[in-house]
Amino acid sequence: MNRIQPTPEQAAKIEEMMAAKYPVTFGSVAKALGVTPCEAAQLLPESVTAFVAGDASERFAEIWEMLASWEKVTLFIIHAGNVFEIEGKLHTGKIAQGYYNILSKHATIGGHLNYQDVAAVCFAELPFMGRESLSVQFFNKAGEAAFAVYAGRENHQIIPSVKEAFFAAKAAL
Repeated sequence: MNRIQPTPEQAAKIEEMMAAKYPVTFGSVAKALGVTPCEAAQLLPESVTAFVAGDASERFAEIWEMLASWEKVTLFIIHAGNVFEIEGKLHTGKIAQGYYNILSKHATIGGHLNYQDVAAVCFAELPFMGRESLSVQFFNKAGEAAFAVYAGRENHQIIPSVKEAFFAAKAAL
């Protein structure tokens, strides 16, 4: 996924938003700039977002397998203005019948993911509410956020092994 060079006006707005005290999300940047959340991620500085190289849908199983190795995550699902947060450990699945299927009987987080609609995946280092926040964002072909996987926390701190795995996956992908 290619980065988008922001216009001077967009760059000024992004800088203003990043310096503000309220939380910045891809959605809030997208709304302020009149772009999709994926385009907002592409406009943000490289210090904040790094996109997975190649075809994201073809690499989906590989990406998910890396995320499933993490000790704990929070899965964010955004739908119709609602945000669902599910903490737990991800499990690997398999591709069948047009979905990536997570069917482990031990899976807290399971289901059927439309991996073919994933157009971009980015590793994001976007502070939230004054705290370090590391996430892997999945964007669909319409440029909207399909879901996100956030690095797991204990006592409000990112778990060290998960933080290490985040940066290793970011470098590998």
